[in-house]
Amino acid sequence: MDTDFFWHLTYGRWMVEHGAIPTVDFFSWTFSGKPYQITQWLGEASIGIAYSLNGFAGTKLLSVALTAITIGFAWRAAARYVHTSVALCIALACNWLQIITPMRPQLFSFAMLAISTYLVVSWMETRRLKFLALYPLAIAAWVNMHGGFVVGLILIFLLAAGYSIEAVAGKKLGDKETQRELLLLWATGLISVVATFLNPYGYKALATVIMIGGLQSSSVIIEWQPVNLLTGLGWAYLSALIPFVGIIALTGVRPRISHALMATFFLIFGVMANRQVALCGAVMAPLIAAVLAKTPQYKTMLPTFSNPSHPIAYVLIAVALVCSYPTIAAIGDTNIEKNINRQHPVAAADFLETHKLTDRVLSDTLESSYLIHRGIPVFIDGRLDLYQDQFFFEWYLASKATNGWDLLINRYKPNSMLLRVDVALRQVALASGDWKQVYEDERYSILVPSRSPLPEEPPHRLKYLDGSGHLIRYFIP
Repeated sequence: MDTDFFWHLTYGRWMVEHGAIPTVDFFSWTFSGKPYQITQWLGEASIGIAYSLNGFAGTKLLSVALTAITIGFAWRAAARYVHTSVALCIALACNWLQIITPMRPQLFSFAMLAISTYLVVSWMETRRLKFLALYPLAIAAWVNMHGGFVVGLILIFLLAAGYSIEAVAGKKLGDKETQRELLLLWATGLISVVATFLNPYGYKALATVIMIGGLQSSSVIIEWQPVNLLTGLGWAYLSALIPFVGIIALTGVRPRISHALMATFFLIFGVMANRQVALCGAVMAPLIAAVLAKTPQYKTMLPTFSNPSHPIAYVLIAVALVCSYPTIAAIGDTNIEKNINRQHPVAAADFLETHKLTDRVLSDTLESSYLIHRGIPVFIDGRLDLYQDQFFFEWYLASKATNGWDLLINRYKPNSMLLRVDVALRQVALASGDWKQVYEDERYSILVPSRSPLPEEPPHRLKYLDGSGHLIRYFIP
């Protein structure tokens, strides 16, 4: 379960209950009352509605539906170039990461980008105006779901730029039909920019995304860091990179300029940050299919895909996948129930509530999302656009026990600290003698001022390695 999931859910539930969009922060005790924009309000409200209908099972079904939309539109986009069965395989290969991605508003961006790519590819192959006409409407919906709508703007302008380069290279700028198409493409891009104003905040939604992109604090957040190709995310990225580059390298086919421009951008964009890998996958399926369709090997294999028995096999495979979902979901539920206190401070939050320690709790961003879900005001959480760089880095450096860590504690005067047992701030706070530990479990600890009447619980000896000499998973950086 994603660490930010709970604050997204809490916002969604609040909007469902109150029928309004919050205008100020009321989750933290450090920035309470500060104006705050919920630019992804529709995505979070959808999560809240799903939860109100069927709890966590409802949010899981919503994530499954968004995954199906992403893979489905990637499949149909790829099918513009290759046989439908081949297109489905490519779509699954590029988007398998979606299947294991937990619910969060970012899933709306994956789905909307797949839809936008389908519209782009469909116009390229059919020249039907309706596909371009639908594009600004998709952006208008997307801007209310998640900040990833900016990628949709980039996609349409990449198409317009690609067509412009093709027109210059092919010496077709004087052709009236080419001029008309270029005018349509650039106009669609500009209208799409205007469509981003169709949200409760107008132009500020776009300005907020640009502001978040410029925050330096994202550089120390794992999901914003470059992709390590040796991890699962790295393998997902390679699932989109290797087929595209491999087909070109091994067969010598050349993609059209528009396809090459889009692929180059998204392959670079995807490797720049962990959270962008799935966006890359949502675009790459039809681009891979386009180069595959040009190869002589594909043309040789094409007759075998028309075998009458194959559609029956496809239906049986689809039925098997659908029927297997309850089993997969049950396994997932068991794993979540088994590991939830390692991922989120469930028992520690119970202790805070039982001993009336919920006022002015200091905790890290990873724990704060769950505390928000429990109705406990937080010191800081994952909303970097609220806290901004100055406050975030003050906390980040203090959590690493850098020189002056005590200045932050003295300034904000927390009444308790809920920290992971491996956080450096916990060690120096205990060593200072000003704080004592009153709770500890396998993952979390709670510290209070030494003067507190609560009985002290001595720190346990931390076990970082398992029996095989490997780092225990939740201690892996």
